[in-house]
Amino acid sequence: MSDSTPMPREHRNTLLQVPGQRLPNETPPAREWTVPPELVGSTSPIRVGMNLLTGGDHRCSLHLAVKSRPGLKPVAWPRRDKPPVPVRLAMDVLNAVEFDRLPVDEALNAVFQSQPVQEGVSSFIGHAVRSYLSACMAAPALLPEARWWVVQHVDQGVRELWAWGRRYRSADGSMRELRLLRVANMLKRPRSDVEIAVAAYTCAFGRPAPWPQDWEREFLVRAREDVSRVVVAEVDLSDGLRKVLFDGTPEEASALHERGGRGAAAQVIRGEARRPGGDCVKCRLVLACDEVVRAPGLLGLPTYRRAKLRQVSISDLRYYDACPAQYHLRALHLPKVDEYAVPARIGQAVHHHLETLHARADRPCRHEDMPTDAGWPDPRWDLDTEAAEAGIRMLAHHPSVCPVQEDTSDLTIEKTLVFQDTAAQVLVIAKPDLVYRDAGAWVFRETKTTRRRQQGSDIFTQYPQVALATAVLGRGLLGGPVDGSRVELEILRPGGADLLMVDPADPQQLAEAYSALRRMARPWREDDTFAATPGENCRTCPVSRWCPSAAETDPLPSSQETARGADREQPA
Repeated sequence: MSDSTPMPREHRNTLLQVPGQRLPNETPPAREWTVPPELVGSTSPIRVGMNLLTGGDHRCSLHLAVKSRPGLKPVAWPRRDKPPVPVRLAMDVLNAVEFDRLPVDEALNAVFQSQPVQEGVSSFIGHAVRSYLSACMAAPALLPEARWWVVQHVDQGVRELWAWGRRYRSADGSMRELRLLRVANMLKRPRSDVEIAVAAYTCAFGRPAPWPQDWEREFLVRAREDVSRVVVAEVDLSDGLRKVLFDGTPEEASALHERGGRGAAAQVIRGEARRPGGDCVKCRLVLACDEVVRAPGLLGLPTYRRAKLRQVSISDLRYYDACPAQYHLRALHLPKVDEYAVPARIGQAVHHHLETLHARADRPCRHEDMPTDAGWPDPRWDLDTEAAEAGIRMLAHHPSVCPVQEDTSDLTIEKTLVFQDTAAQVLVIAKPDLVYRDAGAWVFRETKTTRRRQQGSDIFTQYPQVALATAVLGRGLLGGPVDGSRVELEILRPGGADLLMVDPADPQQLAEAYSALRRMARPWREDDTFAATPGENCRTCPVSRWCPSAAETDPLPSSQETARGADREQPA
């Protein structure tokens, strides 16, 4: 039977039988899930892949449930900007190497001719492919498998479980290995038990199937192969490391799946809660979701009728302002080196401490709540004694400007807000430190840290989060009155604290905020090449290793880095 010939439906259930086990039912029926009225089409197949099982609480449950049903389509669908996916490009090159027998350089050229990318992306893909091949040299000698492994169950509809990775098998098919690709941070961010369980189960019981010509249709699976050994490995494309995550029998893979993967898949397909954030730009419900606030003109830009929908945050615009290439490589999540200097890590530690205190929301912060010992910061911030003590002195001044009071209401901490600028065709993502109500009016609070007092700078240019908050409140996008609302900027220094306020109802301040947003957003909105602008900023650029245009500069002395970095925006 050829790969293009459908398996007779009456035989599919029997082919899923596993010796000694009941019929695998990897994704329970989802009859109780209600199709959102904004969608039309078929709820079959239901397809759960590992990409739907990552991200935890930061993902939107409804988006994942909809994504697991590729046959559902929105009534209205935006034209969306589709940036390259580095791991997918690496897969394409490896396919050319392993199946077309092309040398690596020829394979890279062939892929980039059909899919042109920015120079930094091509540099990383070349590194990634060579790292993969080097990391897997010591692996068992197996044959690359072009077909995917898909566990398929058919009753009133089709339900599928699959894993995205590279597949290998022994000559007799008794051993399989599924290799999961990771752009970076394999050791720092290990795979979850759920991911490993689903990968092992799919590797053990998945039937070979070609990639469907239409993603809305089911995989055309072939007969099940007898498998006695299953290996799931992960390969870090940055560091060139291979790590075995599972090595066992199909029975052991099934038991692992029963303990975790099965329930996680059921949770995905039944998801209903909406959570705005990074999923929105790819979601089929983006134009109709009530969690996305419509805000034409929010960035102060003209109408771009033919532009494709993009997403952006203020941090993204700051990276773009420093260098378009840095923004682009960061947005694609390429591996970073020394991403945060000491001042930024102090800011993160301070921010985390205040977030923990404010989560109580039962009283203002007091001096006794502030740390006094240099061991206070979480080890992840990697602060030495001098930096930790600087953070102690900054935090000591927070109680005098703490926003949490007895009459504070509707307090949210680090809540993600998404606004659709329908003129600029942009989803603007904001994550204010605090949002609360004071006498019924909304207040945005941003907290920043610095080593010394700021002198005579434009607040909207230096702190563009304040500009965005002013525009949001000035438009009344959160509801409630504009009069009485305000934006607060809390600046903590070792020697004191400043609390600056902006009135969104003041026409002049609102105009200045829009001017600052426009200056930052317009070049970004009109750029689609993201060329590098090499210079001094290359010294501290965390993705410069991938940039062929990066200026050759000496490392910045640590004393200068601290002094300069202290005045830059902190992620806190």
